[in-house]
Amino acid sequence: MRSIPFYPMIVLMLIGLGGYLGCDPNSIPPSDVGPDNTTSTISNSLPSGNATIPNRTTETILIGSFNIERLGPTKLSDPWVMEKLADLMRRFDVIALQEITSTDQRTLPILVEQINKSGGNHSYTISPRIGRVSGNGSYYEQYAYVFDANRIRGGADFSYVVNDDADLLHREPFVGRFETIGSAQPFSFTLINIHTDPGEIATELDVLADVYVNVRQFEYPEDDVILLGDLNADPAKFQKLGRIPGFAPLIVGVPTNTRQNKTIDNILTDRQANAEFTGRAGVVDVGQLYRLQLADVERISDHLPIWAEFSISESRSGVVTTASAATGVAR
Repeated sequence: MRSIPFYPMIVLMLIGLGGYLGCDPNSIPPSDVGPDNTTSTISNSLPSGNATIPNRTTETILIGSFNIERLGPTKLSDPWVMEKLADLMRRFDVIALQEITSTDQRTLPILVEQINKSGGNHSYTISPRIGRVSGNGSYYEQYAYVFDANRIRGGADFSYVVNDDADLLHREPFVGRFETIGSAQPFSFTLINIHTDPGEIATELDVLADVYVNVRQFEYPEDDVILLGDLNADPAKFQKLGRIPGFAPLIVGVPTNTRQNKTIDNILTDRQANAEFTGRAGVVDVGQLYRLQLADVERISDHLPIWAEFSISESRSGVVTTASAATGVAR
C-alpha cells in the first residue's frame, strides 16, 4: 500500500499494546469460545498443494517459508546439502528462514553465495540471535529473509525484531518490509517471521494474535501483512490466532514436515485486504522434486518449504481471487 520507508533496524515494543484497524486484540474471542469458522471456511477454497512450485513470472512473485533445521557447521560442510538448499531458495522471490543455529555469522552469507553461484543477485537480512536461557540450558537461533534483489527491495534497513520484555515468546518474531521492483504500482508487503516453541503453544499462539494485530497497527496504512513460519500447530488448533476476522492460513490439509504427517508450517494473511494473493499456495515435496529417499530428504531438513503466489503489482480493485482445490489454478 505504501513505499517502504528508510530507517535503521529497530526493536519495537508491540506485545500488549491496544489495536485499532478494526480489531482490538482484546476483542478476539478466547480460545475456548466457539468454532474456528475462519479456518473451516477458507480451507475449502484453497489448492491442495503442489509437489513443486510454479515458475516466477514477470507478473507474479513467490513468497515462501522454510524451517531449515539447524543450519550450522554440519550442513555447511556437506556440499550436496548446500547445493539442494541453494537450488530451493533460488525458486523464491522472498523466503523466510527459521532455525539458523550457528554462532558463526558467516553461515548465511556462505549459503547466499552458493545461491548466487548461478549468476543470481540474492541478498538477505538476518535477525540477532534470539532465544532464552532456562534451567535446562539455553537455545538460540536466528531468523532471516533471503530475497532476489533484482525483483524485490528490502534489507536490514527495513526490518526489526518485536520486543518481548514479558518473555511471552521463546523466540520473538522478525519483521521485514518488502516492495516489488519493475511495476508501475509496486506491491508492498510486511512479513512476520515466527518459530514457535512446541512446548509453549498454548500461550504463544494467543500471543501471536496480539503480535499480528499490533504489527498491522504499526505498519498502517500498509494492509498486506503476512505472518509465516513454523507455527508447530495445525490450522484447526490456532486458538486466538485463528479467530482474527478475515485472517486465514493458506496451507490447509497438506503436510509440511518431511515425514508428511503434520501441517505445522504456514502462511497467514487477511485475504480480503491482500487482494494480490493469486489463490495459489502449496508445499514443495522435496523428495518428489529431486527423486530422493526419505533419509536424503531429512539431510536437507525435517520440514518442507511452503509457498504462496502474489501479483507483482499493488491491487487497486479490492477483488479477491479464488482457487480451485483440485487444480490450484486461480480463477
